[in-house]
Amino acid sequence: MAEPIRIFCLVDDPDRVPDMIRARHPQAEITVCTDYDKTAAAVKQSDPEIAYTMVFARTEYPRAPILAAPNLRWIHVSGAGVNHLAPWDPEKVSVSNVGGIQDEGMAQFAHARLIAMATNFFTYHDQQKQHRWEHHDCARSHGGVLTVVGLGQIGRACARLGKAMGMTVNGVRARPAPCEGVDRVVGPADMHEVLATSDWVIIVTPLTRETENLFDGAAFAALKPGAFLVNMARGKVMDENAMVEALRSGRLAGASIDVFAEEPLPADSPLWDEPGLHITPHSAGFITFEDYDTRGTELFLDNMDRYLKGEALINVTDPVRGY
Repeated sequence: MAEPIRIFCLVDDPDRVPDMIRARHPQAEITVCTDYDKTAAAVKQSDPEIAYTMVFARTEYPRAPILAAPNLRWIHVSGAGVNHLAPWDPEKVSVSNVGGIQDEGMAQFAHARLIAMATNFFTYHDQQKQHRWEHHDCARSHGGVLTVVGLGQIGRACARLGKAMGMTVNGVRARPAPCEGVDRVVGPADMHEVLATSDWVIIVTPLTRETENLFDGAAFAALKPGAFLVNMARGKVMDENAMVEALRSGRLAGASIDVFAEEPLPADSPLWDEPGLHITPHSAGFITFEDYDTRGTELFLDNMDRYLKGEALINVTDPVRGY
């Protein structure tokens, strides 16, 4: 009889994900850890072949002890980004993500934030609390030029929704091949050119060596004055000081930022009080489905069926590209 598969679960709830795994694979030996500080000991004791891991926004992800597990062959990441694991040896371990379950919801989130900024939704919300009746001019919330930086599954969903709203859509991707539903695709070298015509910008590129600080002072200076921007990528893709300068100069009419260089954003950060800046707590991907974890775990379980049959996994990421 074959030995039971050993699975290490680094999760925020000790029951939810492990119970789903046991329901389909009751023979699995599951070790659950809910504390980064206890990861090394738990991994060493369990000697897993598979790891299911979540990223907690409280402290540094314990990549070293997980990747050091001698018999580890596959790591499933419960989000889209895998920069916290890089680099890894793809000959030793495969890393998969939940690509595909967030796309439409994140696109809706991004466009909702753009529309809210353009129509002064946040201003009117504050006025209601102040019992103040005052009109403000609004930018149009349709048409214009949208640039999507990062044309993975989420970026393409953002582009599709933009087209449905009558926008001309530019895309920026590492390899600027044509993309259905995108009017023009350019590489990073030509990003400033399309930013100069952009009324709307959505950033959803993975964090890699090439994209770190991609939105620097020069990128913001290249923007069409009065543009609105949403960042749902990673905080280190953008220079936060340059963004603040762009807001204060009017180059940016508004910015909705979901990700930051330091998370959680410290309570004493001046960003909280920056006019024109609208903050969400790295939550864009989690409004997609009420059962986000359920859908993500089901994807993992389908992949686990493939793994046990010796079939190719889906959603396998590349440590060189970073996605």
